[in-house]
Amino acid sequence: MAISECPSCTFHIPIESNMQEGDVIECPDCGAKLKLVSLMPPLFEEIKEE
Repeated sequence: MAISECPSCTFHIPIESNMQEGDVIECPDCGAKLKLVSLMPPLFEEIKEE
């Protein structure tokens, strides 16, 4: 299982096998909304709310 970091708090988030690029999740540690922008390498981008 791949792991990526939350760009807001650096919490390690596992990438589930059914996740796809573009999926949006909430960081289980800090609650930031994150978009999976890449699977190789696994990379999240924080979604800023305006």
